[in-house]
Amino acid sequence: MIIIGTFEQSIELEQALTVLENSSISKDQILIIFMDDKPSPIQIPGRTQNIHSNAFEIGMASATGCAVIGASVGFTLYLGPIICGLLGALIGFTIGYALYYFPNKGKSHSKKTKNTPEIAVIIQCANSQLSFIEEILWKYQAITVGKSN
Repeated sequence: MIIIGTFEQSIELEQALTVLENSSISKDQILIIFMDDKPSPIQIPGRTQNIHSNAFEIGMASATGCAVIGASVGFTLYLGPIICGLLGALIGFTIGYALYYFPNKGKSHSKKTKNTPEIAVIIQCANSQLSFIEEILWKYQAITVGKSN
């Protein structure tokens, strides 16, 4: 019989292997395979997923647009183009920042979830040892356990 158990890399795995080796299972009957994680997507250097920095970028883009409009309109107003451009930039930044930040405030922007790599333990044993080994694997917090003839 072959029993396959998957574990997270932890002290429980080490304890389960020690118990199995101290019982009637030899090291030659146990195969341990470290599973690889999927490679992370390539991230452009300098780009962050922080909600504040993204909201700042959106705010600056809106500030630029509103500053141009404010300066253009300022030629006909009493305050003049410089003051109207600065006011437009301030108003545009506030609107752009708020329009991005508040709807996305509760959402999680970190797509990096730290998955611990799994480890597969393959054990070759006799039919009489099947229930004993299966019990040990479950006792030491195996994620899954499978059997094959």
